[in-house]
Amino acid sequence: MIAIYARVSTEEQAKHGFSIPAQIRECQNLIGHRQALVFSDQGVSGETLIRPALEELRQRIEVGEISAVYCLDPDRLSRKLLHQLLLTEEWERKGIALHFVHGDYKKTPEGNLFYALRGAISEFEKAKITERMCRGRREKARQGRVLRDFQIYGYDFDSQHEQLIINGREAQTVQRIFHSIATAKPGMESISAIARTLTREGVPTKRGAKIWHRQVVRQILSNRTYLGEFYQNKWDASGARVRLRPRAEWILIPCPRIIDPQLFGEVQEVLSVNSRS
Repeated sequence: MIAIYARVSTEEQAKHGFSIPAQIRECQNLIGHRQALVFSDQGVSGETLIRPALEELRQRIEVGEISAVYCLDPDRLSRKLLHQLLLTEEWERKGIALHFVHGDYKKTPEGNLFYALRGAISEFEKAKITERMCRGRREKARQGRVLRDFQIYGYDFDSQHEQLIINGREAQTVQRIFHSIATAKPGMESISAIARTLTREGVPTKRGAKIWHRQVVRQILSNRTYLGEFYQNKWDASGARVRLRPRAEWILIPCPRIIDPQLFGEVQEVLSVNSRS
C-alpha cells in the first residue's frame, strides 16, 4: 500500500499556506490513480518526531503494510536534518521507496548531497523564523505588553490591551489561601488541607477542574505575580529541555497586586520553616 504523509504547523499554514489538503493533492497528482493511505499531522512542529500520524505511519511500515511513502517536501518530514536522515535510513532498510513532489532525489552521491543540503537549509530557515519570533516577543514584553493568556489564577487576560486584570472571585480565593497559611500552625498538612477544602466546596481551578492538588496550592503561594511582579522571558524553550534564564534576562511587567508584601513575606517564611522541618 502507498502512503501519503503531510504535515503543517500553525505558523506555516497562516504564513505560507502549506495546508494539509494542498499537500495531499500535490502528492496524489504524482501518484496518479493509485490508492493511497493518508497520514497527516495538523498544527504539529517539524522539530520533533513525536507526532501522532508519523508514529502511526512508522508502525504501519514496521509491520510491512506500506511499500512507498510520498511527501510534498523533505521539510514536511522534519525541520531537522538529523531526523530527515534518520527516517530515510530507517525506511530504506525496509525497502520503502520515499518520493518527494518537490525534488525526488536519486540514490547517488550527488542526490544524497542535495538531499542533505536541502534539509540543512530548511533547518536554518526554521531557526531564523524562531529567532525573529523570539525577538519580536521580547520587544513586545519590553513595551509592557503581556504576550498571551498565561492562565494565572486570580487574573484574567485582557487581549485588547494585552494586560493582566484581576478576576475578583479568584482573587478572593488567593487571599483566603494566603491568610490560611499565615495563620496556620507549622506543618505541611495545612497546604493539603486547603486543597481538600477547596475541592469539597466545589471551587473550580483556573482550568475548570473540580479537584485541587496540593502542588497547585503551593504554586499559588510562591507566585510573585500576586505582588504585582509578572515576569516574561523567564524560560528558555529553544532547546530540548526548558530551562530558567538568568534573572538579568527576565522582563518585569507590572500588574495589579492581590497580596500585600508583608503577608507574602510571612507566608514564604512559613513555607521555609515547613520545608526545613
